[in-house]
Amino acid sequence: MKKAQISYHRSFPWTPVSGWAGARWRGYVPRLSQSGQRMSPTTRDHPFRFQRKQWCLLKVEFDGVGLVFATPQELDHFIDVLSRNPLPNGGSLIKGRTRPGKPNGHWLSRLPTRARSWKFRQKLCRYLQEQPQIGEFRAFYAEQPVRYTFEGFYDNFYEAARAQP
Repeated sequence: MKKAQISYHRSFPWTPVSGWAGARWRGYVPRLSQSGQRMSPTTRDHPFRFQRKQWCLLKVEFDGVGLVFATPQELDHFIDVLSRNPLPNGGSLIKGRTRPGKPNGHWLSRLPTRARSWKFRQKLCRYLQEQPQIGEFRAFYAEQPVRYTFEGFYDNFYEAARAQP
């Protein structure tokens, strides 16, 4: 069974791919002491999730595999990864990963086994690019594209520590 459905939400609908595509709940902000010396950055609510009054959520059901996407960037990231042959492992997709082993928190580790074959992934990617609801989903974000970077906010503690406020 194949179907795609769109719903609208007042708050950001976090999905398994959201963080890997750039969505953030918290961000680091650099600080200076009264004497002008750098201090440890503080964490604050990231403006990412407050940039819109309404968010769109795309739910896709494809041959028993359920997928959800909250932004076109998530959809593009998903299609990009699944279009690769051979399918990369989650560890190779995590920037700066130094620990050996399989990362269990990556969205790719949660992908059902039936969705990993090359033939299935080709059909799924083709479906995700041709479905009319996907076009409607992309059109929703076309007028006001989603921003991931904001002045004064950093994703990484060390980047914020080196930055001047």
